[in-house]
Amino acid sequence: MPKLFTSRAGLVISLSVGTLLSCCIGSPGPQGISQSDNGKAAAAVSADPWHGAISEANRASQLAATAATATQWQQVAGAWGRSLTLLQAIPADDPRHVFSQRKAREYQQNLLLAYQKADQQGLPRAFPALGSDVLDEQVSLYRAYVAAQGPPDVLIVGSSRSLQGIDPQVLQQALAVEGYPGLRVYNFSVNGATAQVVSFVTQQLLAADLHPRLIVWAEGSRAFNSGRFDRTFAGILTSPGYAAVQEGTRLTLQAQAPPASAPGTLVEASVETVEAPSGTAEDSEEVEETDAVVENGTESVEEPEADTGGVNKPSAVASENSSATAATSYGTVPLTPINSQGFLAVNDQFNLTAYYRRFPRVRGQYDDAYRAFRLEGVQTQSLAAMTQFLESQSIPLVFVNLPLSNDYLDRVRMGYERQFQRFLQTWANQGAFTLVDRLEEWRWQSHLFADPSHVNLYGAREMARLLAADSRIPWPQAESPDEADTSTEAEAESSDDSSPSED
Repeated sequence: MPKLFTSRAGLVISLSVGTLLSCCIGSPGPQGISQSDNGKAAAAVSADPWHGAISEANRASQLAATAATATQWQQVAGAWGRSLTLLQAIPADDPRHVFSQRKAREYQQNLLLAYQKADQQGLPRAFPALGSDVLDEQVSLYRAYVAAQGPPDVLIVGSSRSLQGIDPQVLQQALAVEGYPGLRVYNFSVNGATAQVVSFVTQQLLAADLHPRLIVWAEGSRAFNSGRFDRTFAGILTSPGYAAVQEGTRLTLQAQAPPASAPGTLVEASVETVEAPSGTAEDSEEVEETDAVVENGTESVEEPEADTGGVNKPSAVASENSSATAATSYGTVPLTPINSQGFLAVNDQFNLTAYYRRFPRVRGQYDDAYRAFRLEGVQTQSLAAMTQFLESQSIPLVFVNLPLSNDYLDRVRMGYERQFQRFLQTWANQGAFTLVDRLEEWRWQSHLFADPSHVNLYGAREMARLLAADSRIPWPQAESPDEADTSTEAEAESSDDSSPSED
């Protein structure tokens, strides 16, 4: 499993400064600063950017003295950014130019520090906690993405293998080349996501205004093994977010009325109250400890003995948490290097010798991911519920069986993977989804992998191109082809210059 919670400082610095300065410095010099009717101060700033820069720097220092939240530190960063913009507006023939550029260096360091401080405070949650920091981060990022860009045309879902396995920016660019310009793609993958987790997110968590036009489920056999304990989904079941969903709450862009328990207060505009599903956790029959039951689109898992009481009674959890979170902030979640389109770029290249100096080699017969391997059970029931739901919503489903390295595909694992391939083909033959089987696509190309079972950013780019060119996939046409997101495509093109070296 690759390390997900790595240092974000470099990423934040490059993205934040680039975005801020590119959008601000592009304006002309003093004459480009808008005049206001607020008196001599505004006129002085417009006439002399130096004084405006110092004024913004002083404001940033004052805000920093009391900043304690991510929002407050972003305000500090904004003031430093405006100061930098004004310093850049000082012409080269101004005698203060050299001094102002030295000051700009200092202020840029302050800007980066402010962004780092904002990151340390975490990302505000858009929904009650769902038992997984990465899921909570994706929920918040996805809602913000839809608010800014609209629902994606293509939504990628899956586990960590999908999270770093398909680059959505490159997929957008490649689709434009293939005759599908202007499509929006988001990668809503979560490490540890099983079929139950993906089914929960698509059926129960996302409101209709956040639905995509097509779903690409990029995954492998491990997410469908009903014989192993589903830790990620069990964490969801005991979370306040799941309790809220069971009460009829959905992630949405729309606002909702204040709850009856808190008259006169405003609820976070990130959830929508809808009719709860008819099948709830209380309706499910007794199952084995690691099993779950899917009834009318609702899954449930029995936890280990110590936690059994809380899992099967989400309404009890709701009564404890809903009143505390409904009208207040849902808190924050730690940030990861996941980008604005939900993708985790991993630069590592799998070198067999170096990798096994750091990590033990686990043969297939000892791999817990295949323990008690069983494709008929709760995960398959979740798949059935999800495909039925997507069909009712007229959302096509494409399943991509992601590549694995030759080192990973030993004799034991390959036997299980062949079972899974037959399983997928059976479902595809029944019309449940379009199957794209890439299991052995790069079996001996370790330079496209970060570790034995996860591709790196180079593999993610190549997979995006392969999928875009696959004529079996029913890609939608953009609703407004002339309004292609050229800025996003440019980002993908600029990041495509480098390529990995062969081992």
